[in-house]
Amino acid sequence: MSDDEVRIFTPPNLLRAKVGDKPGPDLDQIVAKAEAALTELQDDYEVWIRDDLQTLRDAVVSLRREFDPKVLERIKTLAHEIKGQGSTYGYPLLTNLGHMLYGFIDRDADVAARHLDLIYAHVDFMTLVLNQGIHDQGDATAQGILAGLETAITRAHGDDSRPTTATPSST
Repeated sequence: MSDDEVRIFTPPNLLRAKVGDKPGPDLDQIVAKAEAALTELQDDYEVWIRDDLQTLRDAVVSLRREFDPKVLERIKTLAHEIKGQGSTYGYPLLTNLGHMLYGFIDRDADVAARHLDLIYAHVDFMTLVLNQGIHDQGDATAQGILAGLETAITRAHGDDSRPTTATPSST
């Protein structure tokens, strides 16, 4: 072989030898199975969220008796979970409310601890959304209550520099 000759070496595809030439999974079928599983979980979700809402109510009652930062942190964690699950199970308003409650506590836990009625108002509205089956974020009553909660949060924090009703992020 001379110096001017180029020789191309193609290594064997060991993965192909192990897997073979079979086609990959049918993605449409995988998506259909996932959607069916999600539909089955819808009814379960409504049970889970009702349990979470009762846990939130109990936590607020507990905080009214005696402040415990761990209980407030638990409320914030549940709000974060609701924020993450609501839209997945067809309740985008629950996602927004979870986002608002999480942001309210996360911004300043001391302020949140002094405004337990505002935390409870979030829980009450979440319960209303679930009981009334409000799936549409454009519902006029829902928008009015969201605006009222936002105003109350702004007043609780003493300014209007950080709105909490922005679209939830993936935090």
